[in-house]
Amino acid sequence: MARVRMIKPEEADAETRNVYDGVRQQWGRISNFSQVLAHQPAALAGWMLPNAAIRLDNVKSDPDYVKIQQLVIIKTSALNRSAYCMSHNVALGRKVGLTEAQIKAAQGSDYMRSPDLDARQKAAIRWAEAVTLLTARDDADAFAAMRQHFSEKQIVELTVFCGMWNYSNRLCEALHVDLERPDKRIEFQHD
Repeated sequence: MARVRMIKPEEADAETRNVYDGVRQQWGRISNFSQVLAHQPAALAGWMLPNAAIRLDNVKSDPDYVKIQQLVIIKTSALNRSAYCMSHNVALGRKVGLTEAQIKAAQGSDYMRSPDLDARQKAAIRWAEAVTLLTARDDADAFAAMRQHFSEKQIVELTVFCGMWNYSNRLCEALHVDLERPDKRIEFQHD
């Protein structure tokens, strides 16, 4: 059970209802994460902005990049042992076309040897690991691999995603955010 009360949509004040409208537009439903974060509507609105601009806008336009983003999220969440974030993002990874072997490789420590991941995916997962473990500052090789495969904009975006999911992982685990049933989890919404 969550350590703080979840703010149900029917109990929300006007400001929170407005933010919830945006959450529904992005994800089709109000997740337990959103109901906990809604204690600070500005934080929830702030979460949604980069999530839309960096991930959701790419779902249709660059599906290969979205797969890499999902691998970054999965690696970060696996390192932090965040059951909540893994429950949503493994399923979303499958939705965007990641294979079970790719998902499993991203979660493990031997991903660099995986025949199921390409060099670009491995570079992003390695970077996610370095960012999450706070070793990226001194890991010139990991950064060089990122420069080889990604634009500066993409490097920043993928690093933002690592930060966002480190934040999400810690919030969900610290506040014991309850897992939703599989049929109640978020989905990519399409126009």
